Amino acid sequence: MINKRPELLQSLIEKLTHVIHMMHHNTERVPFYDSLLSKQQIMILFFIWENDGETSVKDVAKFLHVTSGAVTQFVDSLVENKIVIREENSLDRRSVNLKLTTGAKKQFNDFKKKYIESASKSFSELSDQELRQFIGLVEKIKTVS
Repeated sequence: MINKRPELLQSLIEKLTHVIHMMHHNTERVPFYDSLLSKQQIMILFFIWENDGETSVKDVAKFLHVTSGAVTQFVDSLVENKIVIREENSLDRRSVNLKLTTGAKKQFNDFKKKYIESASKSFSELSDQELRQFIGLVEKIKTVS
């Protein structure tokens, strides 16, 4: 029997890349504070939100698999647009925390809803059962890696 696993994995990676690209394409028109955000900035907002509205630059860098300097570049316009504020960590002056502004916290749920509605277009062909199955498969992959 010929091992087709490498071909299957290549096909999976290509298809996942396409899905991710389409999700980003569908969601790139969802404004937050009248600003169009990059994929990385959206990921940062979701990460901060999931961490009770506050996290460190170091933790964001680890989550995105980038340097702290890269996070700083992504965050600069979020700070300019008063979506995120930077605060010095009171326990470690070398560390910087990122927090959603009060206004951003108030608008985040509406933004999240619109973002998910836009991203859902990529999965419109899946039934609820197929979507649950896909989620289960992704969770299984996540626990292995």
